[in-house]
Amino acid sequence: MSIKRGEKLRLPVLPDGELGFCTDTKELFIGTMDGNYQVSAPSGSDQAYTHTQSIPESVWTVTLPDGFKEFPAVTITDSSGRQMFGQVDYTYPVVTLTFGGAFSGKASFS
Repeated sequence: MSIKRGEKLRLPVLPDGELGFCTDTKELFIGTMDGNYQVSAPSGSDQAYTHTQSIPESVWTVTLPDGFKEFPAVTITDSSGRQMFGQVDYTYPVVTLTFGGAFSGKASFS
């Protein structure tokens, strides 16, 4: 059995039962009668990434590590540990976080 490989944006609709591997995102898909289905990662392989924003800014730009999931959940805390809220925009692999004012802290992605 062959496995189709290539960038995610160029992955064709796979025939039923055929595998496709995205070389840029490290995701695996299988063809079904309803289209491509993303194969879930095995249990225990959850991804986590923490971005530290040391300079106070009202817009944080975060580049996710290679192979990180496309739309991760994000929790933002300021430097004193309080949870903060703002606008989250995904343009994989870049996530832009926009707030009403400048502060420093951490953004935890999972």
